Amino acid sequence: LSLNLLGLGDSEYTFFCNGGKTVDLRLQELGAQHFYNTGLADDCVGLELVVDPWIDGLWLALKEAFLLQKEKEGMSSDAISSTPSAAPHVGQELNLSSEVQNMKLEDGVRSTDVLTQKLADIHLVASTRDTEPSLVHSIPPVSQSALNIPALPPEYIEVQFQDTRGENPHLSSLISEGTTFEVPVTKAVQLTREDAIKTALLLELDIADTVFDYQPGDAFCIMCPNNVSEVEELLHILGLSEKAEYFVSVKVKQGTKKKGAAHPQHIPERSTLKFILTWCLEIRAVPKKAFLRALVECTSDAGEKRRLQELCSRQGASDYTRFIRDSNVCLLDLLHAFPSCKPSLNLLIEHLPKLQARSYSVSSSNLHQPGKLWFVFNIVEFPASPARPVSRKGVCTGWLADLVAPLLHLNKNTLDTKGGSSPTEKV
Repeated sequence: LSLNLLGLGDSEYTFFCNGGKTVDLRLQELGAQHFYNTGLADDCVGLELVVDPWIDGLWLALKEAFLLQKEKEGMSSDAISSTPSAAPHVGQELNLSSEVQNMKLEDGVRSTDVLTQKLADIHLVASTRDTEPSLVHSIPPVSQSALNIPALPPEYIEVQFQDTRGENPHLSSLISEGTTFEVPVTKAVQLTREDAIKTALLLELDIADTVFDYQPGDAFCIMCPNNVSEVEELLHILGLSEKAEYFVSVKVKQGTKKKGAAHPQHIPERSTLKFILTWCLEIRAVPKKAFLRALVECTSDAGEKRRLQELCSRQGASDYTRFIRDSNVCLLDLLHAFPSCKPSLNLLIEHLPKLQARSYSVSSSNLHQPGKLWFVFNIVEFPASPARPVSRKGVCTGWLADLVAPLLHLNKNTLDTKGGSSPTEKV
């Protein structure tokens, strides 16, 4: 048995492509052999990053496999004269090869998910010093290619600004499963030296007034907001600073062409714009290609529009991986890099994922420290880069570090507090 397999998965889940990997391994145990490399596509960053090149290479692999099979059968017919059925079998293989090539051509003609963008439609003036590709600049062959870009995702969200009267929903309403508790942080210790590569903090939570029971090593989640300054910066770039405290009504757009369009469960029916950007949307998420495709339509500068088209195209797959995915570029970085891009609020709600609670492991024992919970974490840091003009800390770890700054001790041998009020967080 000759084998090739394409697995589809999502790296946000614990076992990435586990179904495909299991089938692949079991078939090999039963004697199957690969004639083409296994592909594992990740929906978290865009399935097309793996699927498109995997399909392109599959046709060549099939052709080589058919030719090899033909040669083997030809050798057998020369060595054994009593095999009259070999010739018809070879003919079947050749016909199958032709059918495969015809399928490829027909699929290319019938494809409705890909649009071809002619380079002649856009005139770019490249600087002589731009000899290396970057987030905002491409070089041949990408810069000179006709592009295959994804079809424009249909809009399906309608946003209406209302007045400023009312209250935002309680944070617990954002969690569909489990119970939330608001507990104080009573102690904080920095476990690493100032010159350490990573900064590790130990925090103690007071859970005496909750019914939260745990064992050492159990996992719990912390609800964290997006960085305040990043939210304000995003509001400023979008020209919505004056409407930050306005309540927003989010509905499914009438007449939308999106199949199965529904109100996003992580967006309240009515809340302020600032609340949505702070607690509901993952504004640090790496934009998927579908989001880039939608941003193309919000960009007025021809050169910037062309580059965004390249980054979401099949021809620009390596540039997308290098300058967006591997660089952990977020929406703010893109808006700085492409200043003529002005997306609407409904577009952000459609394409930005839910701001997830972050998981941590308990590092204490309820028997030894009743009513208390300890956990340890490293502060995640993203250094500045050409694609990211400023350094950033992790969404949750950076927020926790700022939250406990008044309590923080550098002496790892003590857990005494400095006094004062204790900050609180949602767990």
